[in-house]
Amino acid sequence: MSFHFSMEKVLTVKQKEKESIEQELGEAVQAFESVAEEIYSLLKRKEDIENLSNHQFQQRIVVNDLQNTQRFLLSMTNKIKELQPVLQRARERMQIIQQKLVQQTIEVKKYEKLKEKQLTAYKVEVTSYENKQNDEFSVLRFAKS
Repeated sequence: MSFHFSMEKVLTVKQKEKESIEQELGEAVQAFESVAEEIYSLLKRKEDIENLSNHQFQQRIVVNDLQNTQRFLLSMTNKIKELQPVLQRARERMQIIQQKLVQQTIEVKKYEKLKEKQLTAYKVEVTSYENKQNDEFSVLRFAKS
């Protein structure tokens, strides 16, 4: 007589769903980090170019060079503005998936707790059965003596 959890298949399905959501979360985090790194690098380049532009301005550089620098800065600013909503959507997607993962983890835990309770009840039943068997053997042995 061995233990069989009646909802083993459901537990297995829930665990696979959880693993799938974990993988999806990993991909979402990677997408978020990719966009965040791109924005960071653009902001860093923009800062460096602004510092260079200020230096050029102090050195009284040719107006044409200064205009080119300003156009490039404007282009970078526009690119950063375009990427910010992408970053926000990636962050929101990541948070939604994280919430799904938390919910799925709770579901899996419910089934694992149910399995634990059933296993404990099974062990109690087996122990009770074994004790009853031992009692019967003892009575039979006593009766034979």
